[in-house]
Amino acid sequence: MKKFIILLFLIIFELSYSQVAVFKPFRKLYTIQTEKFEIIFPMESRRTAEKLAKVADGIYEECSKLLNSEVNFKVNGKIPVTITPDVNIFNAYAGSLLQYSSITIYDSAGVNEATYNMVDVLADTFLHELVHLLSLSSENAGAQTRVLGNWATLQWLNIPLFMVEGVTVSVESYKGFGRANDPYIKHTLRQDIYEGKFKTPIQASDFWSKKPSGAYYLYGGLFSKYLQDRFGIEKYNELWNVMRKKISFSFLVYNSGVYGAFKKVYGMNFIEVWADFQNSLTLENVSPSEELRVNEKETYISDLHSYGDKVYYIDNNIGALYSYKQNRISVDNEKDLKLEFYIDRTSESLDISSDGKRALIVSTTYNAGLYKYITKEYDLEKKKRTKRKWENILFARFFRGGIIGIGKDLHNAVLVYIDENDNKEILLEANDNYSYSSPTVIDDNNIALIVSEFGKRHIAIFNYQTKTLRYVETRDESLNFARYLRYSNGKLLFSYNNNDRFYKLGELDLNANNIKLYDKDFSGGVFAPVYAENSIYYIGNFSEHDILMKFDETIQPQIKNISLISKTIEKYNFTPEMELKKYNPIKYAKPWASWIPFFQINDSYEYKVNGFGILSIMASPSLDNFATLWLGFDIPSKFLQTELNFGSSGLLYPLSFSFDSKVIYSTYNKYWRLGSSINMQFPIYTESDKVYFGISPIISGALFSENVRANDNSSAFKWKYNSWSLTTTLLTSFTFNVNSDKPYRDDLIKMALYTMYSANYNKLGLDFITQFQTRYIPIRMSFYGAYVLNGIASFDGTSKIFAAKYVSAPPEFYAYAVQKNLADNYFLAGDIELLGYIDANYNLSHIYFDNFFASLSYRFAYYDKDYMHSLALKVGMDAGIPIGYFNLKGEPYIMLALRMPKTIEDFQKISFNDFYIGFGLQMSW
Repeated sequence: MKKFIILLFLIIFELSYSQVAVFKPFRKLYTIQTEKFEIIFPMESRRTAEKLAKVADGIYEECSKLLNSEVNFKVNGKIPVTITPDVNIFNAYAGSLLQYSSITIYDSAGVNEATYNMVDVLADTFLHELVHLLSLSSENAGAQTRVLGNWATLQWLNIPLFMVEGVTVSVESYKGFGRANDPYIKHTLRQDIYEGKFKTPIQASDFWSKKPSGAYYLYGGLFSKYLQDRFGIEKYNELWNVMRKKISFSFLVYNSGVYGAFKKVYGMNFIEVWADFQNSLTLENVSPSEELRVNEKETYISDLHSYGDKVYYIDNNIGALYSYKQNRISVDNEKDLKLEFYIDRTSESLDISSDGKRALIVSTTYNAGLYKYITKEYDLEKKKRTKRKWENILFARFFRGGIIGIGKDLHNAVLVYIDENDNKEILLEANDNYSYSSPTVIDDNNIALIVSEFGKRHIAIFNYQTKTLRYVETRDESLNFARYLRYSNGKLLFSYNNNDRFYKLGELDLNANNIKLYDKDFSGGVFAPVYAENSIYYIGNFSEHDILMKFDETIQPQIKNISLISKTIEKYNFTPEMELKKYNPIKYAKPWASWIPFFQINDSYEYKVNGFGILSIMASPSLDNFATLWLGFDIPSKFLQTELNFGSSGLLYPLSFSFDSKVIYSTYNKYWRLGSSINMQFPIYTESDKVYFGISPIISGALFSENVRANDNSSAFKWKYNSWSLTTTLLTSFTFNVNSDKPYRDDLIKMALYTMYSANYNKLGLDFITQFQTRYIPIRMSFYGAYVLNGIASFDGTSKIFAAKYVSAPPEFYAYAVQKNLADNYFLAGDIELLGYIDANYNLSHIYFDNFFASLSYRFAYYDKDYMHSLALKVGMDAGIPIGYFNLKGEPYIMLALRMPKTIEDFQKISFNDFYIGFGLQMSW
């Protein structure tokens, strides 16, 4: 039951992508009250809170009027908005499915693709999340939601993810800025069209597992804007109201849910309008770029740099730094590419020192519940890290023996210089109307960067000696969407898009005071261009991968003269003036504001579903503390099945508590169990996103009834108490994991050791699990086992000695072990599995198939000096069913295992009892 509840409801956390922790421990919180909101924050974020308080009600009124909706599920008439400065990666999320509406904002500088085309990152991000509440927590949803909670509206069965994010992205773009007006977003969809890989509505509902990730933002935002522009906002609002109150079902998926509602409102077939939407983005005269590829390596590239005749790039597929040198070894261009060394897979920014000996790489890291950026310096000759590192700096570049980069002053960006002694100097101050990105060093005195002023981009030159800033002026808007600025071979290279088509190459010569704009559209676009010797290399951004490209030198550019115009950016002026109140968390404890009747799950029951019950969900406004309560009835055993789960990251390290009462079913008997556990996770900071060490102490206890026969029909309330257990467990774990772009083929080494002590039985036990997998061969292996000092190891994973067990032998051996009366203080087991898959990426009515898989494994166990082995065949699929907001996904498979005889003669004695048929829902590790 626990796994099911957590999977179903906590994964759903409003598409929030909330981190494990929101605040540092023991933060003292304050509030500012507006007419519509209670803004919750620590004193450090007071400037951000007061700024938001001044504009929040106005944004609410404007968006409410536009969408013809009011937010429901307030607390004392207000919507809580939490602001935290402790997560150093910009993000925000809205809570609309739980017991009340809420918003959480990370008070960090927003410098990413989501915020690139925003005028005011804080206000526009708040608007985005508020639109989630106006659309998903609307008072228009019906009276039943006031009794059961916001889940009890039909919208959840109708609204796909591309509509959930589509309304927010389109409204954030309503005034000409935002992602729906960013040519880079259109470029992505136009590349899909060019390659014949335009996503279907189901694929855009988070069923597309390949690049680009988050397709529902891109497709949803542009499609919603298309509907609003073509048919008007009133029709769009009507569509949402129909989805809230009426359910459309058909065995044809594109007549169900949103597609059926669309037909009722617009009187048109959804797929035909989707095709019109595709046609509205289709471009003519796009040139193929196959001949510009330097090789055929398809991967994911986040950044590019060069030194001399070498091009360096970050490969995010495996997390590695590659170098490319034309004719490095021979005319074989495959050998021109060289893997230099492995780095974090989250690496996103690269710089090479002026002598070509060092590299700066910026990646994201996780420490004790909070995310942040880390810049690492590498020695390119020794191929290893140096001792220098910096935290929370974006776009780090070598400069004057130290580095420059983009830092943060709460939600504002600053240009910062950190010298060789770690002294910090702010070069460009924080201002709500300006943001900075993509700095590049010209020389020891001059830095070029992209400045966003009220949402419009400018290439600018900052002089360190005079502390002056100058804009590059072209007398048109050709640089308005410039990206990836890089100084290379005495020129400033960048990607530009001045005509809402594909991104192209721009070259700025400060000595000649001119700019060259290459206006030919190539498939894949031109991103992050750099010189290597006299050739220009760049990233080609294709539908499902990136490729290193070499620019066509025969293209003639447009040449424009430029001028430099002085610009002054003043630091914000803030004086605290609003009244503060103390934060009261008690009023947010509303246990029955949202409750859900549902089928009851018991993992040990043969048919899994063993009754029905109700679920209540409670959470803090920022969702960093939550609780679920299940009250249900076990029909076969006539017993009360309950489960209380509480989780908190308020102490920084995740703390979990659970209590449950349920019947444990096994092949020959059953008993009731009342259990509870408490654990805390201590991840050990490794500064690597591939290596994880963890320690987790666990205390668990349980009361057990007597064993009764499996076919006993009496109520479990009548079964007599028999024993108790109190167990302390120390989990130590190690994981090395590099995700692959191919399913079931991650590079993985995983080890976990559970050291258990049973207080009442005075027994010491060990459970261990090891797993091995690689992308290079389709084989994976596991080895695991259990040991009890002076006791009997639980072969099937059920134990009354220890309140919890973590491993069990393959189930096809259980009956044999019982028949042979096997018993020992340890067992060992494992398997070797050959695994293959076939890509599908299509839907058959309501079922979407991502891939089909099959595996053949050799499984074994050793117990009481008896060696058992089997062959097992698994056949299944990675599939899903879109049910509006809830995508029911899984990797269901059926397994047929044959317990193998020990001698050749015994093959003649194989019977039906030697076969085992099982089912599972997850194939990937």
